[in-house]
Amino acid sequence: MRFSPTASFGFPALAAGILIISFSPLLVQVSEVGPSATAVYRMLFALPALTAWMLLEQRREHVPLRKLGLRDWGLLALAGLFFTGDLVAWHSAIRLSGVANATFLAHLSTPIVSLGAWLLFRERLTWGFMAGLVLAMAGIALIMGASILAPSGNLLGDGLGLLTAFFYGAYLLAIKQLRESLPSGLIMAVSSAFSLAGLLVAALVMGEALIPVTLLGWGTLVAIGLVIHSGGQGLITFAFRHLSASFASVALLATPVLAALFGWLLLGETLTLLQSLGCAAVLAGIAL
Repeated sequence: MRFSPTASFGFPALAAGILIISFSPLLVQVSEVGPSATAVYRMLFALPALTAWMLLEQRREHVPLRKLGLRDWGLLALAGLFFTGDLVAWHSAIRLSGVANATFLAHLSTPIVSLGAWLLFRERLTWGFMAGLVLAMAGIALIMGASILAPSGNLLGDGLGLLTAFFYGAYLLAIKQLRESLPSGLIMAVSSAFSLAGLLVAALVMGEALIPVTLLGWGTLVAIGLVIHSGGQGLITFAFRHLSASFASVALLATPVLAALFGWLLLGETLTLLQSLGCAAVLAGIAL
């Protein structure tokens, strides 16, 4: 596996980014507003930083918004709406099924992207991929089976975690298509603006509480937007420029492991033996 000459910058950025985003489901769990409303604030507080990134980037790449075609706007809107579905489903799954179940299931977006790339872009699938997919699906069966058997389980939450993976996979495929002609900052800022509109509608339709009642509640939302979305995701985006995509993608599998660990240490969320085996199978299948 080859790395770029600047990999020494990418490794610490990737490690820091993974550590930061691993706290995301914990902050969602303790947020004082509803799951969709939490996602609204994530976009709202992240947009100023993303807009600044876009404007700085445009000085070099010269792709002003007025030059975007109808197809570009359509794909940007589609990416934003897919991310809306991703956050609504994932944040609800965290509240219903807990940090570990929701996060492990959401990371099934990795094989979903591979399947989508095979269907849309004719990328080749290997037998190793198919074996990994079977193993990951077995892990899903164990996790959801545990939710059926355990009194504290929540099958709806697990289903929403699985739905998260499909939405996020579709989002990544849209981003892949956009990156062929548009810079990253523009894609992130504009698609996030579309996400913000979709998330606000979702929060209003679901009748969620929109205003935190304490300063700690406001601080949680600011942290989700600025630290998690702009900071953590920004560091990972930076790292992808200096490391191979395959290495970085596998390294990101540390995210659900760390999230489950932090959920146990900080929130007291424990996993049953069946859930633990299922999470391990999902992780191994994605890695394979």
